[in-house]
Amino acid sequence: MTPIRKPTKPVPASIFKLGAATPEQFALFIHLDGMPYCEVKCKRLADFTQKLFEWKRENLPSLRPPVVVRYFLRTNKNLDIQEVKI
Repeated sequence: MTPIRKPTKPVPASIFKLGAATPEQFALFIHLDGMPYCEVKCKRLADFTQKLFEWKRENLPSLRPPVVVRYFLRTNKNLDIQEVKI
């Protein structure tokens, strides 16, 4: 995953609210057709990396265009959420 250097749109408020409600340190959020979802969340980086790999293999093919989806990653307890490309 690589961060988007110049995001075209700001991070939606619903993603920040979901991030505040998620106690785990590492989390992957998606904004799918205007709805926020927390897809992967873990307390340890090693577990998160493994679960993210499994999530990509199982779910990512179904989220290709024409579905409108944005991906956001949180890697600390703060609300430092950034948009990423998968």
